[in-house]
Parts: sequence; C-alpha cells; structure tokens
Amino acid sequence: MATWFRAAGKSGRVALVGALVLAGVLTATPVTAAPAAAIPPIPCPTAPTGPDLLDSGPMLMWSLSAYRVVTRNNYWSVVATRGSQGYDPDIQLFDGVSQCMLGKSNQEGMPPTDWVAFDNNSGRLPVGTYPTRVVGRFTNTSPVKYQVQFVQGQRTLATSTPTVSQPIGDAYGDWVVDIRDVYLSAGSTYTFTVTGGLSAMHLLSSTATPATWVKTPTTVGPSLVLPNPDLNVVQTGTLTHTATQSGWYGALFVRNGWWGAPVSVRVSTP
Repeated sequence: MATWFRAAGKSGRVALVGALVLAGVLTATPVTAAPAAAIPPIPCPTAPTGPDLLDSGPMLMWSLSAYRVVTRNNYWSVVATRGSQGYDPDIQLFDGVSQCMLGKSNQEGMPPTDWVAFDNNSGRLPVGTYPTRVVGRFTNTSPVKYQVQFVQGQRTLATSTPTVSQPIGDAYGDWVVDIRDVYLSAGSTYTFTVTGGLSAMHLLSSTATPATWVKTPTTVGPSLVLPNPDLNVVQTGTLTHTATQSGWYGALFVRNGWWGAPVSVRVSTP
C-alpha cells in the first residue's frame, strides 16, 4: 500500500508541476490582436462630362453645363466664369483620372469672376483632360446667362525687358481671364506694372505639395486689385514680390467683365 501511495504522490506532483508550467507559459505570452483590415478610400463620384471648351475666348451660355478642357503644355492654365444680367454662376474643376474635384470658386454676388487655375509644369499635375462644370447658386433669381472661358497656358512673361509692355488678352477679342508663366529666381525681387482695363492680377506659385497645384480666389498669394470697376478706364497698378523659390509662377489677369481698355504688363527687377 505504501508503494502505491508513493507512486500516486509522484503522479500528483508531476501533474501539479505541469499545470504550473502551462500557467506560466500562458501568463508570459502576450495576446496580440489580429491587424485590422485596411479601409479602402472612398472613391470620388464620377466627374461630370460635357462638350469641349476650347481656348478661344469666353463663350456666352444660357444653360448650366459641364465641359471638358484639354491641356497639352507644361504651363499654368485656368478656367473661369462670370454671370450676365444678374445671374451668379460658380465653377468647379475635376481630375480627369481620379474623378475627384480639384478646386472650386464660389464667390457670391456680382461682379467677381470665379476662376480655378492649375499647374501643369513638370512635377505638378499631368497634362491631359480635365472636366469642369458651371453651377448656379440657390440664391439666383435671374435667368441663366453667363460667360465661361478656358485658357490653356502656352505663353511666358519676360523679366529681362523692364521697359517693354507685354500685351495681355491680345489673343482674344473679349476676355475674362488670361494667364502667363513667368520664371522667378529665389531671393530676387520683381515688380509687375499693369496698365489698362483690368480688375486684378494674382501671382500663383506651387511646391512639391499637391495641395498647392490648384489655386482659387481663396488660395491666392500676392495680388493686385485695381480700384475702379469701369474696365474702359485705363488704370495702372504695381505688384512687387520677392520670390522664395526658383521656378515657374503663374501670372493670372482677371477682369470682372469681358471688354475694356487693352491691358499690358512690364516686369522689372532692381
């Protein structure tokens, strides 16, 4: 009987030690949760489609519509709209690949021109097709009537001829916006002297950050706003800027109307 009890006692001790070892393993091993599945991004709604909007000056329209613009050059380009006879339109620009909205301009009231400019220079947005859409504000009570214009960037401003007046808007009979690329060197100061029937000039810049590749009236940088709203009156204004980086900037010229005195600009450095 004694032998049986010693054997039984040994078996009990072995079982107890095994239980303690198992408990130690379970206690020492941390419990790791399975990684959460990556949440895919929500796709953008399909961008609107419509007829081609050519670089041929502002088009007078009587119905809201989407359009398609095509860029082929590594320059800044711009789409714009302005209402007529009390109508107040807004404008939107979309990425032709992702279908996402790139930017919108919805200034309220008359006479501000709504515009969206975008940078197709090397390392920025690719050249190609971009849908754009003109939409109306819910506060509109006038019939739909507006001008819409696309300018495909393809011209530059010289900075080495300070006494030469470089024409703006000369490719069109009437125009709402026009744009030029201008190369500025970091640390250098430039003065733009604008003369003619103009409402505003904006100097646009971008960096490697994608959020800077599209500009609207709410995201502009250095700007010149001329005081007289009558575009038939010749005005002169200056915009001086010291470049913080070297590269191609966009010089955007805006009219709150589509006719007026001829416009030109001189660019000088000290």
